[in-house]
Amino acid sequence: MEETTRRATRRPAATTTVLARTPEAGILTEVLRFETAAANEFLDLTDDVREHVSRSAIRHGQVTIMTPHTTTAVAINESETGFLNDFRRLISEMVPVEGYYEHDDHEVRTENLQEDEFINGHAHVRQMLVGATSVTVPVVDGQLVIGQWQRILFVELDQPRLRRTVLHTQGA
Repeated sequence: MEETTRRATRRPAATTTVLARTPEAGILTEVLRFETAAANEFLDLTDDVREHVSRSAIRHGQVTIMTPHTTTAVAINESETGFLNDFRRLISEMVPVEGYYEHDDHEVRTENLQEDEFINGHAHVRQMLVGATSVTVPVVDGQLVIGQWQRILFVELDQPRLRRTVLHTQGA
């Protein structure tokens, strides 16, 4: 019987734009742009962050990975298919798409409305449970200090679309 390998995540096909560079202060800020493909998708940013740290040329410092979207998160965890499927199942049970969300009730809601507003109250609630819009990782000897199985994951909690993360490295 042939054994198949499952892949829990994929690396996004991303473009990088330098926002700012201050070589004498050891600071580099870049934006990583990519498209998500599905709700509750996990994208593995670990290699992109490693490349960013390499471009920054810092040896000792830290890198912050931040998402500016209110229906996404950044997490550090294992990229293992069974675990991520368990998470998807649990978050769907806890915060179902078809539940009532005041955020989506335009008869009640009066703040931050857009003409082309998505119906995505569930994604906002899910993000608050997942919780992190950013993580900061130490850099020592030019390398990320993360555990053997840890990966830096971008979590799409809404629907597929163009997304971005900000990578900000500082150190010496």
